[in-house]
Amino acid sequence: MPPKIKFSRTGLKDSALRWGATLVLMVLVTGCVSTQAPSEWEPLKASVEALYLNYRDLETLHSDLHTAAQIHLENSGSQLAEIQSAARFIQQANLIAYYQWELLSITHYIRTTALRDFYTLRERDLHDARDKSKDLILATRVYEAFIQDPKALELIAACIQRIEKHMGLYAQMAAELRQLKGGAATVASPQGGAL
Repeated sequence: MPPKIKFSRTGLKDSALRWGATLVLMVLVTGCVSTQAPSEWEPLKASVEALYLNYRDLETLHSDLHTAAQIHLENSGSQLAEIQSAARFIQQANLIAYYQWELLSITHYIRTTALRDFYTLRERDLHDARDKSKDLILATRVYEAFIQDPKALELIAACIQRIEKHMGLYAQMAAELRQLKGGAATVASPQGGAL
């Protein structure tokens, strides 16, 4: 004879409570999803990811440049100083890229009411980053003129190409931010007008 199944009111209540709690949890989690449409953020997201990958590539090249400079440690002549100075400017340009990536990677977490201001500030910052990177390339080229090590020169040229790629991405992201800013919700100011 098969065993008898007993139903108790407590078991049904526990089951109903679990299902109810699960349903409430799903509704709450769904409500926490970003209000910004994924299609709006996607072009900028792709550029931000490309910037991070380029940053990592330049970081590797910078490390290789330091390794190339170590050959000149025994001589402790001007070659070591020139390569290290060029590497310092390259590192500064890469830190600018990291800073831009860090700020732009949080775009989808910004409140909808603050997006327009965020886009404006990031666009200005990207223009500034582009100008500073251009200046750092010029400073690197000053030291490059005095370096005679072919491996170091090859690495510096590759680093400059990466910095120029950073600059291209800055211009591209600034244009994408302008487009997003045009579609961002207008925030009402306390005086009644639009910001």
